[in-house]
Amino acid sequence: ILREESSVRSEYSALVLQVNRRFTNSLQFQSSYTLARATDTGQNSLITTSIFNQPVDVFQRKVYDFGPSNFDVRHKFVFSAVYAPKVYNGTENSFGDYVLNGWSFAPIYVIYSGAPYSGTGPSNLNGQNGDNRVPILPRNSFRLPAIKNLDLRVSKRINFSERYNVELLAEGFNVLNRTQVFGQTGTFLASPSSSTSTPPNSCVGVNGIATNDANGLCFSPTFGAVSTTDSNKYRERQVQFAIRFHF
Repeated sequence: ILREESSVRSEYSALVLQVNRRFTNSLQFQSSYTLARATDTGQNSLITTSIFNQPVDVFQRKVYDFGPSNFDVRHKFVFSAVYAPKVYNGTENSFGDYVLNGWSFAPIYVIYSGAPYSGTGPSNLNGQNGDNRVPILPRNSFRLPAIKNLDLRVSKRINFSERYNVELLAEGFNVLNRTQVFGQTGTFLASPSSSTSTPPNSCVGVNGIATNDANGLCFSPTFGAVSTTDSNKYRERQVQFAIRFHF
């Protein structure tokens, strides 16, 4: 017998704060902070069968499956600015004007909480043929490291006349070359019988601890180890150059 029902419950609430400055005295910036909370009882419709169940316990889904959403980002801060100072106040089109003026600096900095993930075991641990998440641990109770990224754009404009000018551009992405973590090993408990050990059914082959409980479980030393880094959006440092002619 297969039963599927749309019983997912989700909630989202957030507080957004912004501080902005219009371009005044060579400086403009925009900044925002978001404090958010997204919770649900899963990402899919409830599916139950005699041999496979999505939730840990089909009779107490709210108890075991309610927790932070997979997309829960608790904190997020974004800051961007444009700074175009006029350093030289002497004669226009002079050497000092060409060298010291016409510069523009535009950084973008983001930092936000890492995504949540759950601790899992070797199989369903409560006999419900359900998800292999460890029941004593709340769903999505662990967090990946925060994402921190800095992009920077530097430009220099050289004016030949009121109509013609050339702009030299340099843009850097992930300027600090920070490795972003997008996945960590979620295996919290492992079965002693899944490894060759002496004595039999010992955790020696898993974490080096000798046990004699054939029905026991072993803490996995690889739990929390980095498994996935970078993405299409956040990668290794990249730099590009360009020349733009305005007329």
